[in-house]
Amino acid sequence: MTAVQKGEKKAVLWTLPKRRAFLKALRQTGTVTVAAEKAGVSRGQAYQFRKKDKTFRQAWDDALQAALDELETELRRRAMQGVEQPVYFGGKECGRIRTYNDNLGMFLLRAHRGEVYGAAKGAEETAGSGQGPRDEGRARRLVEERLKRLAARRDSLKTQGEGA
Repeated sequence: MTAVQKGEKKAVLWTLPKRRAFLKALRQTGTVTVAAEKAGVSRGQAYQFRKKDKTFRQAWDDALQAALDELETELRRRAMQGVEQPVYFGGKECGRIRTYNDNLGMFLLRAHRGEVYGAAKGAEETAGSGQGPRDEGRARRLVEERLKRLAARRDSLKTQGEGA
């Protein structure tokens, strides 16, 4: 009996039924950890196989896109139609109201029509804004603009210090 390399052993464990189960769960949940659990493989094995197999990598990307499309559809529905919630009085439900979340709508508009509904100039740089640059060229421009502003501020402070 020959020794099985560590990588080979993992490849053998990653069977077609496991791949199918993983991709199905990923499409349904959009979460790699949950998909790996449902397929009976480790998260690390999933990422290793993704790295090695181009077809699987494309299927993974397609499954994630489908999950994100479904999420986006649900968020849009909630933004447009609202969500019905119970109203309580004296500890008992006495009615229902429909609430709307304008933030969901604005989030979707910023994502798809950023040129119209985008954040104010420079807001992308704000920590935690979630509105980071979408491409390398844009990222470079943002960094260059920020550096220019910092240099101008430094020069302004130098001038103020000299005049004091």
